[in-house]
Amino acid sequence: MGGTYDVRLLSASYSSDREGEPYIELFGKTRDRRSILIAAYGFKPYFFIVDPDASAEESLKTDKEIVDLAHTDLYYKGEVRDCLKITLDSPWSVPHIRNRLARRYTVLAGDIQYHDRFIYDTDMGSCIRVTGEDVDLDYCTDIKIRMEGFENIDSFDPGLKFLSFDIENSITEQTIYCICTKVEEAGEYTTPDPIYGDEKEIIRKFAELIESVDPDVITGYNIDNYDIRKIIERAEYNRMKDALPWGRDRGQPRLFSERFWRVKGRLITDAWWAVKKELRPKQETLNAVSKLILGEEKLDVDPKHMDDEWKNNRARVIEYCIQDANLALRILLTVGTIRKGMDLATVSKLPVEDVLVSGTSTLADSLLIRAADRSGVGVPMSGKRKAQRDDQIAGGYVHTMKPGLYHWVIVLDFKSMYPSLIIANNICFTTLCEDGDIVSPSGARYASPEKKRGLLPTILSGLMAQRDSIKRNMKATEDPAEHSYLDGLQAAVKIVMNTFYGVFASDFYRFTDKSIGASITAFARKNITGIIDSLEKEGHPVIYGDTDSVFILSPKHDLEGAVEFGKTQSERFSKNGMTLEFEKLMEPLFSHGMKKRYVGRIVWPEKHDDLLVRGYEIRRSDSFDLQSRMLTELFGKILDEDNEGALALVKDTIRDVMAGKVPPEDLVISRTCKGLDAYENPERMANIQAAKKMMDMGYNFIPGMKISWIVTDASTAPQEVEPFISGVPFNKKPDYRYYAGRLAQMASRITEVFGWTEADLLLGSQQKTLFDDDFIPLRPKKEGPEDVKKSTDEKIQKKKSKTVSLDQFF
Repeated sequence: MGGTYDVRLLSASYSSDREGEPYIELFGKTRDRRSILIAAYGFKPYFFIVDPDASAEESLKTDKEIVDLAHTDLYYKGEVRDCLKITLDSPWSVPHIRNRLARRYTVLAGDIQYHDRFIYDTDMGSCIRVTGEDVDLDYCTDIKIRMEGFENIDSFDPGLKFLSFDIENSITEQTIYCICTKVEEAGEYTTPDPIYGDEKEIIRKFAELIESVDPDVITGYNIDNYDIRKIIERAEYNRMKDALPWGRDRGQPRLFSERFWRVKGRLITDAWWAVKKELRPKQETLNAVSKLILGEEKLDVDPKHMDDEWKNNRARVIEYCIQDANLALRILLTVGTIRKGMDLATVSKLPVEDVLVSGTSTLADSLLIRAADRSGVGVPMSGKRKAQRDDQIAGGYVHTMKPGLYHWVIVLDFKSMYPSLIIANNICFTTLCEDGDIVSPSGARYASPEKKRGLLPTILSGLMAQRDSIKRNMKATEDPAEHSYLDGLQAAVKIVMNTFYGVFASDFYRFTDKSIGASITAFARKNITGIIDSLEKEGHPVIYGDTDSVFILSPKHDLEGAVEFGKTQSERFSKNGMTLEFEKLMEPLFSHGMKKRYVGRIVWPEKHDDLLVRGYEIRRSDSFDLQSRMLTELFGKILDEDNEGALALVKDTIRDVMAGKVPPEDLVISRTCKGLDAYENPERMANIQAAKKMMDMGYNFIPGMKISWIVTDASTAPQEVEPFISGVPFNKKPDYRYYAGRLAQMASRITEVFGWTEADLLLGSQQKTLFDDDFIPLRPKKEGPEDVKKSTDEKIQKKKSKTVSLDQFF
């Protein structure tokens, strides 16, 4: 029977049929929302050895697992080498033959997985139109075909089906009480019957539910670290063999990279990990994240008394369990992890699972190995090498900003700087040579594109053109849904482009050469310093600059004039394949002089109500909310040049804290906890102390999660802390003196630029007003920016902070 189907690929793997013949498994979802298994037969695995001798070839000819030997020329380490292609009968033969040969020869492409090799060789994309005949294989998919042929098609979203689950278990016996679920498809939510009763039956019925619902995505909150492990643990306790046939091959969950669980044909995506990666919230409990993203809270059930709750009010526990599954599902959909994964899969030409659970090197491999294969370039094996001191490459340039308040600040930013530099200078491991015409400031040389076009520049040129095309389509469309889809796609292209610099600057990537990473940053430093020198020689002060941007003081002190000046400089420095974009105009901007720390108001291209803050404690999860809020308001006062308001804000906030007039949730500090035994002096670690107390309260601790606490006594060593659980009343007394001191210390780092130390903030004394022009240049005068160019280092008065008791202030 069979047919032709448009398919979005979800995952790829391999197996063998009843006769032992291997085949590639491609799992996906059709355009009409059906699950499909595509079996691709006939593909043979292979790898290469470099410079084989006659004895190697003779010995390999007698090996029954090898079906073919063929000589081929491959470019490797700067020259074309004789290589022997070794083709094997099955993928299971590869490791031991490869490892045996690796003792004597250099092996190329020996670690590429069987299904990946197939995808690369056929240049398969993330969405295909496949033709095939029905096949008798044991899978629980709607469609099962043996592939006859395929073609790549434009990306599409078939609409995946999600199943979210949560478990509740006994605190004393660990027995699973219930598993509850929520299902979403095409915007419709359904609630399957809760599963409870005999523990063995719970585990068995949950597996049956997964097969009957046939979800594409399995999710929940912290299921990677808790729920899945607990079900496996209880199945082993009950001596249940193969008790979790959750895959579309009815296979068991497998742990990948010690973090992710995988089953064939379905995506296991933890909502907790998705939130942690995308949003980095200060608190990571389900209740806190639900309040942050959905504006909803969990039901109030005390996990420490779960046994009593189950005995006395089973219906309430089930309702609690269903709600947790529902919240996790809606959080995952809101964060958009799967949608972003599909976009990255489209750009990198991979199944969605590879993008979700693998590192950035997988994205680079997919594009680069295909290009290498088609250009006769040998593909080295991956393997982390021990980094040496001289392996460390120099980073980007930072032009330090002097302390002060600046007006009409133009920000110019290089568009895709690293990819553009790679393209413009033909930087690649295939063009690196001793006699190259292009010389990096770091000393490395590269062949000119006229002599040899590098693989990296070719790939990046294609991606850049693809992104520009997507952006043009975004501007042309009036459909909000299409605009949103295209925006996600162009963002994915940007991520993949920047991935290439990241892997080549690392010490683990298969094509790594430290000369490449060093060349890219050297060209970047030369570019940015050249622009800064040109501007300053012409009398245009550059107040800040980093790897790919410069901050210039406009000679015009009005919106129209500053915008005109910014556009002129953007056009002037956009050359040689590099585009310097006029990104934004800030009026005003403040910095207290620390590296990469500033705050400003954006007034162009659109006026923003919120402040742009970079580098300050506002963005740190170990700062408490009151601290972040006060700092934001303080910046607002400084930008408004409101001297009295700034001082009053700090004094009033500290006074309220000392009086205990702040809610406990405003004082919460959070920090990731690697594990209870992951630190040298765990007894001194606040996060360890809080994690242990949290566990005593009946809550689960998972290594890698953020722990939240409030300091109750900072006078002891170590300081005393109590865990803060969102939604649970906090009944301890915070150490208000500690928090008042932190506020004063934090504010003083900002205000000491203007002569206000920590002691001044506490005592209310003052040497200078915040905005005295004779103390520090705050803005360019109307007649010109010359005064701003003068160094302020000698003008900043250095005072030692006095030791002050908070009692003196109050």
